[in-house]
Amino acid sequence: MKKASFIAILGALVFLGSCKDIIEKDISGDTPVVILPQVNDTVDVNPVHFKWEEMSGATKYHLEIVSPSFADLEVYALDSIVTGTNFFFGLDSAEYQFRITALNAGYESKTSVPYTFWVGTSAGGSNNGGVVLDVPSQNAYLNETFDGQFKWINLPGTNTYTFELHKTNAFSGQLLDIADQLGSVSIFSLSGAQLDEGEYCWGVKSFLSNGNETAYTKRVFYVDTTDPGVATLVAPVSNTTASLSLNPDVTFSWTFPTNSGIIQSPLIARLQFSTTTNFSAIVATRNYNSAQTSAAEDLNNLSLPAGMYYWRIIVLDEAGNIGDTPTTFNSLLVTN
Repeated sequence: MKKASFIAILGALVFLGSCKDIIEKDISGDTPVVILPQVNDTVDVNPVHFKWEEMSGATKYHLEIVSPSFADLEVYALDSIVTGTNFFFGLDSAEYQFRITALNAGYESKTSVPYTFWVGTSAGGSNNGGVVLDVPSQNAYLNETFDGQFKWINLPGTNTYTFELHKTNAFSGQLLDIADQLGSVSIFSLSGAQLDEGEYCWGVKSFLSNGNETAYTKRVFYVDTTDPGVATLVAPVSNTTASLSLNPDVTFSWTFPTNSGIIQSPLIARLQFSTTTNFSAIVATRNYNSAQTSAAEDLNNLSLPAGMYYWRIIVLDEAGNIGDTPTTFNSLLVTN
């Protein structure tokens, strides 16, 4: 009897322990209902109030807030498990999206669609009504000659501006410089100190005379300070002869050097013709982008009369860096 009673009690305990899983409500087919903020709401009060309907069977909620959107993620402002159906969280002026997933011990619900909202700025403020940036341009390549000056276009109704400069290509990267209460539309960031080679993101927002503020308008740029190196000449080889009347079309080809450095701005090949071996008298020049390693040129279009010429390739990059002056060149005899 004692053994049978023990087995019965053990079975009951196992049954009771499994009841927790059995009675946990399956919420995998449900979706949280958001109350605040609604799609395209503009929130002027901080901290922002997030509110949703209580879901039957849910014990907690997964709240995610990003800027400007999940599809174009720059800042992951919040990724947290919260209890209850109200949550307050402070956010800077910008465009945001958030979404909610309900949870319990055994299940998680469907995730709500992303809700877009703005803090301290109107919908679309980053592009419509925001500050228009001037220089550096979007995705610009710069070198060590960049003097650190940033410019933007004056936004009517603005009292002051705030400027930020971040390392890496996201506004959430390391903050290098911030300046607020600016009354002008330009600034020499870091007192014009040279920036290290790398990716950068800068932005400006406006504080308006009506008490509102825009979202940051942001741009990415790159600093490349690495010498692009020297090209290798392939054809035509030295002592090649070309006739202006019989075969004026000549194909010049070369190989680019390895594009090194942290930032590898696109390379440019500059084809130069000279009547002297030291290239003191350059008589024709053509530029080709990094997608080209050869080019067919009509000698007549180059305005090269009959004579002996020397050609070489100078390598540049879009940042403005110029490779070492090559020591090699090939000769080309042009005849009538």
